Amino acid sequence: MIQTHQQLRQTSLEYNTLFSKNEFYPVQKAYTTPHFLVLGLRFPGQNVALYIGRGNQYEGIFFSNKFPPSYLRIQDRLLDYVRKYLVGARLGKMEVDDNHFLSLFHFKNEHTDNSFAFGYKDRGLFFIKQSKEEIYTSWNGETSKGKNITDLVDQFLGKTSTVDNAKPSNWTLLNYFQDEEKKVSGKPLQKKKEKFLEKKLGNITHDLHDVEKWKLIEEELLSEEGLDLADHQSVLHGHKIKFSSNLNQWQKRDVVFSKVKKLKKAEEILKGRLKETDEELFKVKQGDFEFEVTKEKAIAPLWQTASSQKKKEESEHNVKHFKLKNLSGTIALDAASNDWLRSQGAKEHYWFHIENYTGAHCLVKTDDISKLSGEDLSAIASMLRDYSKLAINEIPVMYSQLQHVKGLKGVQGKVIIKKPKYLRCSYINWTEIITMV
Repeated sequence: MIQTHQQLRQTSLEYNTLFSKNEFYPVQKAYTTPHFLVLGLRFPGQNVALYIGRGNQYEGIFFSNKFPPSYLRIQDRLLDYVRKYLVGARLGKMEVDDNHFLSLFHFKNEHTDNSFAFGYKDRGLFFIKQSKEEIYTSWNGETSKGKNITDLVDQFLGKTSTVDNAKPSNWTLLNYFQDEEKKVSGKPLQKKKEKFLEKKLGNITHDLHDVEKWKLIEEELLSEEGLDLADHQSVLHGHKIKFSSNLNQWQKRDVVFSKVKKLKKAEEILKGRLKETDEELFKVKQGDFEFEVTKEKAIAPLWQTASSQKKKEESEHNVKHFKLKNLSGTIALDAASNDWLRSQGAKEHYWFHIENYTGAHCLVKTDDISKLSGEDLSAIASMLRDYSKLAINEIPVMYSQLQHVKGLKGVQGKVIIKKPKYLRCSYINWTEIITMV
């Protein structure tokens, strides 16, 4: 299933015989399996499927008139990307690089001069998309201008990466389909399915019993004695209900009534789920259910995306992420990370620092400071104190929206703040309020 360079050339020759001239034929479909990217082309009188190995033990390009069966198909970001740029476009002949295991296809969409290339490095698939004068390379997620594909590949792989003494393989796509059919030929045991549904029924019943307590809450609300509701939150028959600050008893009752309304709706939904699951369990016990197919994990290509680049950047900086209620935030622990932190939020988000001390900076991703209670602000201040390695109990905090915080040119970690605001907070056990993630 790993082609040699010569076998790749042979695939190219066979594929190119389908073209009588320099035509381009439509890519009508695209699929992925855990092991292949599949392009479906329509030639005069026939459909052709190009199978492009995703790496590991599946390297090379094969073509067939058979598309992957439905139980093998998966969906991932590689498929989404290829569908975006190739499905609906018209594909041309296949070219094989002389020095690398690399195949290139010209294609036409709204522009005429485009190409897609697929190659391998260290058993991993990479791809290149060229359009107009721009070239996107998957291994670094970068778009280059004024360069050509050959130069970029040589920089990535060296001047030559083919292996002259590689042994040819007799493996075919037919072998692949037969092997995969064997993996799914057995059906899951009926008892296993029954056990799963019985556990699901138990969970739904438990949840239903819990939400049905709305009746007890409503009964207490409507009683003559009423409810004496606490300042910040109350626990009524197992249900925790939080209140905003400065609410009177009647406003708190309205909050409780809203909770009751939600529990009533949840009760209806759970009763429907209970009925559906009970009916499904009955069918399974009668042997009436569809066999399940376990999808294998897809082989990931060499693809540096924006999210993976962000993770890489974060790993290079000394930062910690946290949760405060429903808000997320980040605290930076050195000068370089303090500078980087300012690029991670929107201009309306809030930045915090201990006044007149060197140390950690903090970013909370909210544009509404009123979402932070006095206790929350004390927790932020206390966290900053500990990560700044200070021994003070009264903590002078300065804060501002990120749009008013600018770096001081030439001095790492230093900032100039316009419109700062100030707090004095007492040290508290912040770990009971802030969760590090």
